[in-house]
Amino acid sequence: MACKRVLIACSLFILSSLCPPAQAEELLAVGTSFSQIFEQNAKGEYNGLAVDILNRFAERQKVTIHYQLAPWRRAQSMVERGQADILIGPYISEARQKVLAFSSLAFYRDDIVFYARTHHPTPWDGNYASIRGLRIGKMQGWSYGYLFNERTKSLTINEFADLKSGIERLSRGDLDLLASNIRNTESLLAQIKLPQNIVPLSPAIDTQDGFMAFPKYAQFQPLLDSFDLFLQDMVQSGELANLAKARGVSIPDTMLTE
Repeated sequence: MACKRVLIACSLFILSSLCPPAQAEELLAVGTSFSQIFEQNAKGEYNGLAVDILNRFAERQKVTIHYQLAPWRRAQSMVERGQADILIGPYISEARQKVLAFSSLAFYRDDIVFYARTHHPTPWDGNYASIRGLRIGKMQGWSYGYLFNERTKSLTINEFADLKSGIERLSRGDLDLLASNIRNTESLLAQIKLPQNIVPLSPAIDTQDGFMAFPKYAQFQPLLDSFDLFLQDMVQSGELANLAKARGVSIPDTMLTE
C-alpha cells in the first residue's frame, strides 16, 4: 500500500508539472489617477486609455478585470507584493525593474517639463547649473529619469504627495519651479483657479514612456506574456494608435501607423 501511495503521489506531481496553472478568472488592476490614462468619473466608472486597453485584453482572455485607485506608492506596493495583478502606467526605471516586471512595450509617452509662474521667468536653459539656488518641486514616487535624479542631488527639492498641492504652491510663489508631465498638469490646470498662471518651460527635462507592470513572481509570468502578445497585436493593427488619438494621448513614434 505504501508503494502504491508513493506511485500515486509521483504521478500527480508529474501531471502538475506538465500542466500549466489555470489562469485567474478575475484580475485586479491598480493605479493612481492619471489624466486620460486612468480616471474615475462621478458615477464611479473607470475610463482612460489604460482602461480601453485592459478591457479589450480581458475580453480576449475571457477574464474580468477590476480596477482600483490608490495613492501612487501604495498602488506600486500592492503589485510588488502580488496583492494586485497589474500596475497601470508606471515609467520604467532601474529601481522599479528590480521589484516589478514591465510589459515589453509602452502604451503612452509623456514630456516632462519644468513649470514656472507666468510673470516670473527663470533662467532654465537645459543646464541644471542655471537653476541652482531655486526652490524646485517634484512629486513623491514619480520617476523623472536618471539625468534629472543625478543633476538635482545638490539642488533644493520639495516633494509633494499630490500634483494639485505642487501647482498651488508654485502659483503662490512658494516654489520657483515644479517638475511635472504636461498631460497631467494641463488637465488639472483646466479644473482649478490659481492666484497666478503657470506655464511649461522649454527645453523639456526628459521624455518618459508609460508601461503596464506586473508582480515579479513566476506565477504572474503567463499573464505578462499574454499581455505582451496582445499589446503587440494592438500596435501592429493600428488599434493602439487609434485609441490613443481618441483619448488625446501621445504614444512612442515607433507605434504610429502610416
